[in-house]
Amino acid sequence: MAIVWLILKIIGITLLCILGLVLFLVLVILITPFRYQVNASYHDEPFAEVKFHFWLRAVVARVTFKDKKLLGILRILFIKKQLLEKDFGNKSSEVIEDDNGHLLPDQSAQLLADAESFAENMEAKAEAEALTAETNSEVITESTETADVSDETSEDTSEETAGEEAAGEEQTEDDETEFAEEAEIAVEETENTGGIAAKLEGLKAKGEQICKTVTEKKEMVDRYVDLATQEHTKRAAKYVGKKLVKILKSIRPRKCKGYLKYGLRDPKTMGMICGYSGMLYPVYYKAIDVQPVFGADHTILDGELEIKGRIILMPIVVKAVPILLKKDCRRVWKDFKKLRNH
Repeated sequence: MAIVWLILKIIGITLLCILGLVLFLVLVILITPFRYQVNASYHDEPFAEVKFHFWLRAVVARVTFKDKKLLGILRILFIKKQLLEKDFGNKSSEVIEDDNGHLLPDQSAQLLADAESFAENMEAKAEAEALTAETNSEVITESTETADVSDETSEDTSEETAGEEAAGEEQTEDDETEFAEEAEIAVEETENTGGIAAKLEGLKAKGEQICKTVTEKKEMVDRYVDLATQEHTKRAAKYVGKKLVKILKSIRPRKCKGYLKYGLRDPKTMGMICGYSGMLYPVYYKAIDVQPVFGADHTILDGELEIKGRIILMPIVVKAVPILLKKDCRRVWKDFKKLRNH
C-alpha cells in the first residue's frame, strides 16, 4: 500500500509541475510584449520590412521586400528557417542580335523567333499548295485528252440515240429536281422549327434559373438585414465597437516618424494632392514631414517611414473575454450560424 501511495504521490507531483510550467509559460506569453517594427522607404526602388520579436529577441519573425523580392524568415534562438521567398522581378533577359545587329531582350527575341517561324510555315504551305496545284493540272490535262479520244470514237454511235434519250432524260431530270427542292424545303422547315423550339426552351430554363438565384440571394440578404436591424444586434455591435477601440488603443504605435518629398509636372494634379493631404495634416504633422516640390520638371518621389510599437496580449484578453461572455454577442453569433447553415 505504501508503494502505491508513493507512486500516486510521484505522479501527482509530476502533474503539478507540468501544470505549473504550462501556467508559467502562458503567463509569460500574456505579459511579455511582442514588439513590432515597420520600416519603409522609396529611393528609386521600394523597400519595406516588417519585423516582430519576442522575449529579448529570442524569437524573431521578419518579412522583407527588397530588390523586387519578398523574403520571410523565422528565427528561434539559433535556429533559422526561411518560410517565404518570391521574386516579383523580371526574368533574366537573354540578349540576342537581329539582322541589323541590334540587341534584343528575351521578349523581343521571342517575338522575332515567332515571326520567323510563322514566315517559314507560310512559305512551306505556299510551296505545298503550288505543288498540289501543278499535280492537279497535270491530272486534268491527261483526263481531258482521254475524254477527247473517247468522244471521237463514240460520237458516231451516240448521234442516233441522242434524240430519243434527250426527251426522256429532260423529263426525268425535271421530276428529280422538283422532288429534291420539295424535300429540301421540308427539311429546312423542320430544322428551323426544331432549332427555334430548342432555343426557346433553353432561354426559358436559363431565365427560370436566373430568377431562382436572384430570389435566393434576395431572401438571404433580407435575412441578414433583419438580423442586423434587431435590437440585440445593435446592442452587441455597440458593445463590441467600444471594446475594439480600447484594443486598438492598446496596440497603437508608440513611435512613428518619417518624411515624404513629392513633386509633379502637372500643377493642377499637384494642387489637388496638396489639398487632400492638407485635410489630414492634423493627423500626421507630428510624425511625418511632408515636403511638396512645386515647378518640378519631372516626377519626384522620395521618402522614409519608421513605425515601432508593442502588443501585450493580457489587455487584449481582458477586453476580449467579456465580448464572449456578453449575452447579446452570443445570441448574435448563434443567429449568424443558423443563417449560414440555412
